[in-house]
Amino acid sequence: MDSIKEFNLWLEINERMNEKRQNSSNRFEQMFKKTSSYIYQKIPHAYSDAFKDFLSTAFFHSQSFLQTSKHFHEKKNDILRRAQILRSDITKINDLRNLPIRQLNFLAEQEISKALIISSVQGGMSGTSSKLAMFCDLPALLLVNLKTVQEIAMCYGYDVSIPLEMECCLKVLQGALLPSPVKYERWHTLMTDTLKHEDEDVFAIWDSEFNGEDVYQTLFLQFSKLFIIHSLKNRLIGGVPVVGIAVGAKWNENLTKNVLEYAKAFYQYRLLSKRIKKEPTV
Repeated sequence: MDSIKEFNLWLEINERMNEKRQNSSNRFEQMFKKTSSYIYQKIPHAYSDAFKDFLSTAFFHSQSFLQTSKHFHEKKNDILRRAQILRSDITKINDLRNLPIRQLNFLAEQEISKALIISSVQGGMSGTSSKLAMFCDLPALLLVNLKTVQEIAMCYGYDVSIPLEMECCLKVLQGALLPSPVKYERWHTLMTDTLKHEDEDVFAIWDSEFNGEDVYQTLFLQFSKLFIIHSLKNRLIGGVPVVGIAVGAKWNENLTKNVLEYAKAFYQYRLLSKRIKKEPTV
């Protein structure tokens, strides 16, 4: 019964991702893309190249920082302990791949629920228009999402302490931050390459997700959020900027939800593809 459900889930994810790849952007997305593209073209190449290098380096060092933290090792052990309740012979993260996908989904959903609460609270703090909270908004949001993508990967049996999995985790997050439907094109490319190198102890050759101007759409969208929050700071209810807090909380929660659902689908599909020995279709 589980194998039939897993095969149906594999088909469902494949169909959903193909549909999203083929969907055209709505009018607002097209307008925003043109605006961000116009701004991007006005930035000197030397500055844009330096910024892309900075982003790539920042992501890599953030991942290294998270993995050397005490919290990371505690979370890894916590995932193992919860998995051992479901199956007693699990001793390492890779062993989780032997569990049914429904049980792995349960573990991943727990991490996603926690991250949504944290993102919502963090967005609400930015909504107060505090200069420190607004300055830290984007770095904090990226750290929360990076940390949770790592945890989702481990819930599906992929140990992000391994260099290849570290690289894959970063690419998943970077792809998830891109605008639609570009993010689903990157999903397909990364998935195809990952499955091709699944059994190899080498790095897959992946291009940086920050090479194009697409990532700037996400950044401009986040700066737009901060502008909206700042413009709402004087709309007080009982001396509290309730509207700004609500906007910040909901905005960050939605972004985190989209990123983590993307990551969850990626690792689900990757594991299921391995199980049924079938490459993703176009």
